[in-house]
Amino acid sequence: MKYLLSVLTIAAFSSGCTTTVPQYPEGYVQLLFDISEEGTTENIKVIKSVPSGFFDKEAKTALSKWKYEPKLENGIAVRQVGIKVQLDFSSQQ
Repeated sequence: MKYLLSVLTIAAFSSGCTTTVPQYPEGYVQLLFDISEEGTTENIKVIKSVPSGFFDKEAKTALSKWKYEPKLENGIAVRQVGIKVQLDFSSQQ
C-alpha cells in the first residue's frame, strides 16, 4: 500500500510539470458604452465575452483609455449613448 501511494504521488506531481509554453485562449469581448461630451468613454458594460469572463477586465481597462472627438449638434458637444464595440484577443502577433 505504501508503494502504491508513493507511485500515485509521483505520478500526480510529474503530470503537473511541463516544459511547454502555456497556451492562452483566443477570444473576444463585446462592450456597450457611452461617449461623454468631452469624448471620454463612460458606463462600460460587457455584453458578451468568449471565453466567458476571461478577457473582461482587460477589455474594460483598454476601452476606458480610448478618447473620441465629441459629436457636435448645432456646434454643441453632445453625449452619445449605447455605442457597441468588439475587442478581439489573439495570442498570434
